[in-house]
Amino acid sequence: MFNSKPNVDRIHTLLACTAAFAIAIGGTAQAQSADAEERLKKVDTNGDGNVAWDELMAARENAFGRLDRNSDGFIDSSDRPRIGGKKFDSAVEQIGGGADANSDGRISREELMTAPSPMFENGDLDGDGILTSAEMSTLRANAPSK
Repeated sequence: MFNSKPNVDRIHTLLACTAAFAIAIGGTAQAQSADAEERLKKVDTNGDGNVAWDELMAARENAFGRLDRNSDGFIDSSDRPRIGGKKFDSAVEQIGGGADANSDGRISREELMTAPSPMFENGDLDGDGILTSAEMSTLRANAPSK
């Protein structure tokens, strides 16, 4: 007999993970560049106006710890609270898009930490591992209008 519950959970998790915080995760920069630039500023923990790869990885690590509410080592629909679920979904979108490498409907710490970050990688024009405020501005300027 067909059990739709796991498929619904998987679809919910995958949908939540597809949309976009390109920095901490791997979505596209063009879709929400101004919003993504604001998020980048939050990742800039030393306040120098730039985002280093290490700061990005620390942000991913912190986000994983917050979102894995049941401490089972995965971010999935079982971590979604009944109240405040939309906020949870948004956070998963921001840090998880494209991170489910094995497509099992959940994101492991390893998947998150090794997921690509096209916005960072494409935005780091000089390849020095630091996304400068000038590079962030270039990303925003080159993003297509909605």
